[in-house]
Amino acid sequence: MRSGLRDPIAVVKGHQILEQQMRDMGVEITTSSDMQRFGEVRKTIRRCAVSPMFDAAINSFDEENSFWMEAKDTNGKTVAFQACRLDIVDCKLSEWALRWMVGLYVIRSELAVPAQIMVPPDSVTQEMRGPFVYHGEMWIDRNFRIEELCTTFSRYALVTALIKWQPNVVWGLIVSKLASRGLTIRMGYPHAERGFLKWNIPPKGADTSEYVTFATKSDLEFLANEIKTTQS
Repeated sequence: MRSGLRDPIAVVKGHQILEQQMRDMGVEITTSSDMQRFGEVRKTIRRCAVSPMFDAAINSFDEENSFWMEAKDTNGKTVAFQACRLDIVDCKLSEWALRWMVGLYVIRSELAVPAQIMVPPDSVTQEMRGPFVYHGEMWIDRNFRIEELCTTFSRYALVTALIKWQPNVVWGLIVSKLASRGLTIRMGYPHAERGFLKWNIPPKGADTSEYVTFATKSDLEFLANEIKTTQS
């Protein structure tokens, strides 16, 4: 895959537009690479531990490979957060994702039993190689849960990841009831694939069958340019 951005100015302008859109909704965004702090904020708000994928106690995080975002309303109340991490791996997403996730659950002594060792052989992820960015921990306060914030906040993270790392793929997992409603497309992911991960005993909060959502580097450049064009 080519290096660099095809139109970096368009990407930056798209990023700025998303930030202004959230200000217009009455929220301010802060970004940090302090993942230990993220775990503390998440536990305070959601009353449970951060997922193993973003647990600073079992991962080596720094400003080079991670960030999280917090959205606060005009009263300073946290109304949304999300996180991204970069993984430099030289193998297919289809081969790597399940081993990576199960390994992290094992390290934290949590039970997660897959129903299949490999993702389906015809999965498009068979053609995807790293570097990968995993996007997760998306949460929106139910009292502030307007679709516009969800979609804009998600797109802001995706474009930030593009600017910061220029990964081959940004990916995430989503429950079927949300994926089937087209939410992933509005969040900035042009692709979703059913049955990527299947579990006999799913991780806490997961479905027995999970969708993978993904956007390639080119997809994200197109997204940023589209945002810039529609707001010009």
